[in-house]
Amino acid sequence: MLKNISFFIGHRGTRIGYDENTLKSFEIALNSGANYIEFDVRKTFDNELVIFHDSKVDRITTSKGLLENFTYPEIAHIRFKLTSSHIPTLNEVIEMFRSRIKFIVELKSENIREKVIKTINNHNLLKDCVISGRNLYELKIIKQSYPESCVCYNITKGKGLNLKDFMKQGNDRNLHFIPDLISLHSKMITQDFIEICHKNDILALSWDFIEYENPFEVIKGLIEMGIDGILFDNHRNIKLTKHWLTKINQLS
Repeated sequence: MLKNISFFIGHRGTRIGYDENTLKSFEIALNSGANYIEFDVRKTFDNELVIFHDSKVDRITTSKGLLENFTYPEIAHIRFKLTSSHIPTLNEVIEMFRSRIKFIVELKSENIREKVIKTINNHNLLKDCVISGRNLYELKIIKQSYPESCVCYNITKGKGLNLKDFMKQGNDRNLHFIPDLISLHSKMITQDFIEICHKNDILALSWDFIEYENPFEVIKGLIEMGIDGILFDNHRNIKLTKHWLTKINQLS
């Protein structure tokens, strides 16, 4: 019998067929069976927290420029290319989806840690959030300040601990700080990585399946290796994966 994964995560909601990191993409992920939505938080020129992945708005909106150079009133008028959706705020996402799904909150801008935590705490939702980022030092501060928090280290391009050092230190049980989860690009996942995560009581997540010819086959292979969670780029693969797991476990 395969171990069922714990985290069915809508990566930016969904990245297929809808504009990523929008209220619509989050709704689609929720309706497709996700138990978490992952989204990226940045701050505007006037320090409003908004949901957007890239540093520039060029790729997926009809506007151009660095997001941090826009004020929020200007951001509010920007529209995505596919559906003319707007860029949501962190407060807006929390208010719309609280009690319906849990959140993986990726810190993208510098110096937003405290403001993000304060916003989440204002809604009394820290227990329903995983705070994710590429700066291990920031995650350590969060964990020290809020022991009840759950943190995820995106180690792929992480600052503070690279993959090679994690494998060595983790194998020796000599990690200086142990995050609750570690997220790694799908092409870099190995059996040893997953086993070392589990050896240190860390849950392993994998992301970025969008360029595979058959991402579902890659996802199945990672689950067979023991991965704990998948960030799904395509919402349709959430249902496919759940159906496959149910069928496999019924036959076992």
